[in-house]
Amino acid sequence: MSGVADELDGDLAFLNLETVVTDRNDLPPDMKGQTSPYNFRSHPAGLDALVGAGFNLFSLANNHSMDYGPKGAEETLYHMAVAGAARPDGKAIAYAGLGADFEEATRPGCLELGGMKLGFAATGIVTGQRDEHRAGNNKPGQAAYRRRGDFEIVVNRLREVPADYRILSIHYGLEGRVVPDKRQLDDWRAFAAREKGIDLIVGHHPHVAQGVERVGSSLIFYGLGNFLHPGTAEMKRFGMCRDYGLMAKVHLTKVHLAKAGPKWTVGAIEAIPITNTHVRPQRFSPQDGARRIFALNYLGARLGDSPGAEGLRFTPRGDGTGLYCAPGAESLGGRIGALCRAWTPAPPVPAQLSAQLASACADKPFYGAGRKKKRNTNSIFGFGQF
Repeated sequence: MSGVADELDGDLAFLNLETVVTDRNDLPPDMKGQTSPYNFRSHPAGLDALVGAGFNLFSLANNHSMDYGPKGAEETLYHMAVAGAARPDGKAIAYAGLGADFEEATRPGCLELGGMKLGFAATGIVTGQRDEHRAGNNKPGQAAYRRRGDFEIVVNRLREVPADYRILSIHYGLEGRVVPDKRQLDDWRAFAAREKGIDLIVGHHPHVAQGVERVGSSLIFYGLGNFLHPGTAEMKRFGMCRDYGLMAKVHLTKVHLAKAGPKWTVGAIEAIPITNTHVRPQRFSPQDGARRIFALNYLGARLGDSPGAEGLRFTPRGDGTGLYCAPGAESLGGRIGALCRAWTPAPPVPAQLSAQLASACADKPFYGAGRKKKRNTNSIFGFGQF
């Protein structure tokens, strides 16, 4: 991760840990009702490397969390607990989405960061809606995102936890699709953001970036794409709307509301496109990075600007990253003010790029019927997003 190590400089660094964590070689893979499933496992040393790099918030709810059955889930939970207890700096990590039973699987994680109390919950798809992967009474697993009742329990428990800021991780979406589907808009925008007021909603699973949106004071990343996914294909063959992962730095500021009191809200967002996610993630060149920022803006514009919602556009910077500043951010002090003092809103997509983006960002999955992918049975880190 040396190519992006300098970017891991925040108080909070999130990823989706899409793998079983174990040092055992005797765990039988779960066949998931398939003849040749993809089963991911990673050595605890890989988890230690992630924690050592600065990651401290982990989603464990995804379609590979149960790749080695209940024993594999128990291994992951054990090694997550060990990783948190073994930090030499004494700082805590938090994780959510997987549990020894349904209560634990839907229980929010919590972190204290510089006086801010953070609440975190995670849910994701269950392969084939298989009941044995869904947590139950005295049964390891996760909440099944596509079961509406499970999803509402996860969101409501997060909403009820005492916290200054709440983050919800959702592992869902059609692989390769760069446009959110109706379920995402209904569940994430309408329910989690508008109705429940979840501050930050982070999506992943399609392996590609999707647009970024503000809904009132809530922020939604519909898809982050890959961060590190060893053993998979080079993403460049899918074109410039699908060949990058998205790292994001969300800068928060505390505002004081007359009736509600202090509240943390978004001051600025840095968008950092990354490449080589199949081997060693790194930044693009400035020119290629700017093209991906325009691709991300194209997707943000497609979200539309409905009442109370805004598809975000990022202003390309000279280093190939993008910046969005909330209204009034230029007058703030500290890092947000420094970032936003000379900021101007994003320019239109250059004419020479418009036709390319219209083709590259067409709403379609990676593969048609009879798709073929390389089988990967031993992923170093699975894939993660920040």
